[in-house]
Amino acid sequence: MSEQPNPQPAARGTAELTPVEQVVRAVLDRRTVNLVYEGLRRVVEPHLVGIHEAGEPMVAAFQTGGFSHSGDLPGWRTFITTKIESEDPREERFTPRSDCERMAEGMVEIFA
Repeated sequence: MSEQPNPQPAARGTAELTPVEQVVRAVLDRRTVNLVYEGLRRVVEPHLVGIHEAGEPMVAAFQTGGFSHSGDLPGWRTFITTKIESEDPREERFTPRSDCERMAEGMVEIFA
């Protein structure tokens, strides 16, 4: 009797992904996203997802629109992934910014 290989799990559609999983997909696809963070809608270009040296999962993104507690836009922001309330991918794609490496300095591990 021959053994059959284990079937691969079915791929989940983007509608079934959590907001954080959707942000990871957006990083990999270089897709701009709308997200709600701390009650404010923001438009961001997510560049990195990883663990910050404080132990929290973070997203490093260049915010191009929406609202910000810290003021000036556009600019680099970090978002604690557990505080992302919702995420909506946009059709718009972005070119990674050359200065994104500086956002990785506080991360101890980068996933995407």
